Amino acid sequence: MEMKPIDAHTIADSISAGLPADRIKGLAAVRETNGAYIKVTDDEILAAIPLLARGSGVFAEPAGAAAYAGLVKAVEQGLVHPDERIVVLSTGNGLKDITSARKSVGAPMVVDKDLADVKRALKK
Repeated sequence: MEMKPIDAHTIADSISAGLPADRIKGLAAVRETNGAYIKVTDDEILAAIPLLARGSGVFAEPAGAAAYAGLVKAVEQGLVHPDERIVVLSTGNGLKDITSARKSVGAPMVVDKDLADVKRALKK
């Protein structure tokens, strides 16, 4: 099957490819394993960043959170059963893209360097 390039735009820029170099191998792997492709939106990727952090302690950049966003969508669509054991690879650290992290959770809280201010901030 011949694939044609597309105009690819996403917040997950490190995995954005209009014509992936390993597309033939990727397609073969999906077919051999009876797998599926999941397309996720930038909003779903941004929502996955804090979900992944809260659930596993992993602070992922958008490209790293895209895989988790895909899993969430696959469960919602019934492609993956909630009781299945799944491994999600997230190789990009969230510190690579602080702007996207702020979009996903908001601006960081700034506190003074004393314990009373930290306690005040934690009560909010």
